[in-house]
Amino acid sequence: MRILISTAALLLATTATAQTAPAPVEEPKTTTRTFDGPRAAGAATITRDAEAGTFNRDVTVTRKSDGATMTNSMTRTRTETGMSIEQSRTGFDGTTSGRTHERTRTETGFTESGTVTRRDGSTYNLNGSLVRGEGGATRDRVLTDGAGNTVASRNVQASRNANGQVTRNIQATGNQRLLRAAGPRGARAAGPRGGGRPGRPG
Repeated sequence: MRILISTAALLLATTATAQTAPAPVEEPKTTTRTFDGPRAAGAATITRDAEAGTFNRDVTVTRKSDGATMTNSMTRTRTETGMSIEQSRTGFDGTTSGRTHERTRTETGFTESGTVTRRDGSTYNLNGSLVRGEGGATRDRVLTDGAGNTVASRNVQASRNANGQVTRNIQATGNQRLLRAAGPRGARAAGPRGGGRPGRPG
């Protein structure tokens, strides 16, 4: 009887410990890749921290002809309402460029904002949104310069009819390449997904 009671008590204690034990913390993971070519050599280091919700990529390239160096750094951070990105680049000639991007979830999609700074020092501002509705979605993106003038824009309206056919109306103006550069991965047109609603328009 005493052996049975002791065994039962041990099982209960083990179960309680397992239920209250904190989940293991995942350590950040860092990987580095190097290359050595006839004209340049360099390395790319990537660090992922799932616990903090961050992703960092640092690239350094050295030109062999004159020793000039190019660097490119990018940090993506998960936030409570979406995500943010910061990227900076220094070219072989010493000029700098960069961008920032922030996306915030909403009940019907998301809003986004950001900046792009080019090598010549000019700065552009991005504003955009995705709004989903019953049977349709609208994607808007506008890029303006420092004076508030529209440099590029893109509006995509997608809808699905009762027969399941999807129609997409796209209106774009200005420098679309620069507009794509202002986003997290660029503006891409995606096809419709399930659930009776069209997918995210690019």
